[in-house]
Amino acid sequence: MKVLISAVGNTDPIRNFHDGALVHIARKYHPDKIIIVFSEELICKKDDIEKVIRSIDSQYVPEIVYHEPIILNNEVHIFDTMFDQFDAIIREYYTKDDEFILNLSSGTPQIKSALFVLNRLSEINVKAVQVPSPEKKSNAGVGHDDSEDIDALIDTNIDNKRDFVDRTIEDTSEKFKQGLMKKTLRDFIKKYDYKASLELANQLPDFSGLKEARKKLQDIVDALDRQDIPQTFKNRKWSDEKKKVLNAYLTIELQKERGNFSEGLIRIKNLTEFILGDYIENRYPGFLDNYANDSVKYYIGIWDYDKILQEKREWILHNKIKPILRMNKTRNTIAHKLDSLDSEELKQLGPVLKALKGLIKEQYQLTEKDFNFYKDFNKELLELLK
Repeated sequence: MKVLISAVGNTDPIRNFHDGALVHIARKYHPDKIIIVFSEELICKKDDIEKVIRSIDSQYVPEIVYHEPIILNNEVHIFDTMFDQFDAIIREYYTKDDEFILNLSSGTPQIKSALFVLNRLSEINVKAVQVPSPEKKSNAGVGHDDSEDIDALIDTNIDNKRDFVDRTIEDTSEKFKQGLMKKTLRDFIKKYDYKASLELANQLPDFSGLKEARKKLQDIVDALDRQDIPQTFKNRKWSDEKKKVLNAYLTIELQKERGNFSEGLIRIKNLTEFILGDYIENRYPGFLDNYANDSVKYYIGIWDYDKILQEKREWILHNKIKPILRMNKTRNTIAHKLDSLDSEELKQLGPVLKALKGLIKEQYQLTEKDFNFYKDFNKELLELLK
C-alpha cells in the first residue's frame, strides 16, 4: 500500500490554476492512504482539499486520514519542534510493508526542512518528493485562491487532466539535498530564524562564504540566547547604555518579525523603564535614589516614571510615552495572566514601537541606519550564501 504523509501549505489545494504540492503528489502517485497534517491556521482548508483530491479521478478513492492533534500556530516556525512532531508522526504510521511518500513542498520552511532532514537521517525507507511551482520560481506575488469557489477552481485547474505536466522531483541526489538545504537556509534567514539557520548551516558541506556565514550566525545566536549585545555592537565606540538600548529595541523588532508578539509586548515596558530611568538620572542626578527611599515599592515602574515626568513638568516626554502607557494593560494581560490577545490589541504594537523608536532616537542620538541592523545583517548573510 502506498501512503502519503503531507503537511498543508498556502498553495494547497489549488493556486494559480495548478495543483498545490499535496494534490499534485496524489495525482502522480495515487497513494492508497493520505495522512494530512494541518496547522491551526490552515485547518479551514480541510473540506476543499478533500474535494480536490476526490476530483482527481472518479475511480481513485483513497483513504484520507486527518492527523490529530493539529499543529499550533506558535510552533509551526520552530524547527526543533517540527522535527520532533513529524518524526513522531512518521513513526506512528510507518510499517515496513507499505511504501511511504513524504511531501517536501507543503508547509512552513521549518516543516519542509524537518521532513527533509528526517528523510535523510532516519533509517526509515521513505520516498521524499518536491513539487516546484509551475513557473519554476517563487510563488511570491502570486495571489491566493482561498476566497474562490472550489468547484470553479477544480474546473479551471490546468493539471486536472490525464496528460498533466508532471512537476514532481524525487529526492535522489546529494546535489538536490544540498540545494534544498541551502534554499531552506536562506528562507530561515529571511524569517529571522537564526538558530534554525545555524543548525542547517552546520549540516552543509563547506562552500565559498559558508564559513563566514556560520561565524556571523554563531555570534548572533549566542547573543540572543544570553540576551547579550552582538559583537558588532560591542566594537562600536558608544556608551554601554546606548548599546544596551538599541540592542533591546532591535530584539523587540526581531520578535515582531518572527511573529512572537507577546514576547515583544513584555519587553517594551522594561525597555521604556530603562530609558526613562537613564534620562531622569542624567537630567536630575540623585533624584531617583531619594524617590526610591521615600517609596514603599521595591522598584520604580513605568507609572512612577510618568508621575515624575509630570512633577518635573517634562510634558514633551510625558506625551511621547502615552501610547506605551496605554499598551501596558495589554502587556500585563500577557505577563500576569493566561489570556490571549485579540486583533485590536495587536494593532497597538505598531504605534507603540514607533513611539519607542522615536524616543530612543532622540535620547541616544541614533540614526535610521542604526535601526536597520538585522536587515543589513540578513543582506550580508544572503550575499555570502549565494
